Amino acid sequence: MNLENYPRTQELLQIVNLEDKADHIKWLFFYKEDAAVHLAKAYLVTLASMSSDILVKEKAKTWTDQLYITIGPKLHSFAKEEANAKMGYETEDIIKLFKHISFGGIKYTQQLINFD
Repeated sequence: MNLENYPRTQELLQIVNLEDKADHIKWLFFYKEDAAVHLAKAYLVTLASMSSDILVKEKAKTWTDQLYITIGPKLHSFAKEEANAKMGYETEDIIKLFKHISFGGIKYTQQLINFD
């Protein structure tokens, strides 16, 4: 596998001494057809999030959460790191973006506590 276009992945592989094993790493944990469908969904959600229609934007937020929950666990951590690096995101940025979703995809809600 040519990792020339993936500098963060190259860096991570060097850190863990797996440069020679890159061809044997499973980067996606779903079939190519499913990957194509998820990529198309992500593209459509991106378009929806830029809509001037408020209802469409709100729906795009929900769809983004669904994609995060369904696709995220099926990507190799190095692939996620590469994508974040290409977008200029740090781990903390992703945590802030999806702070309303806990690990395992379970949503939580903040509840106000009445001290009266």
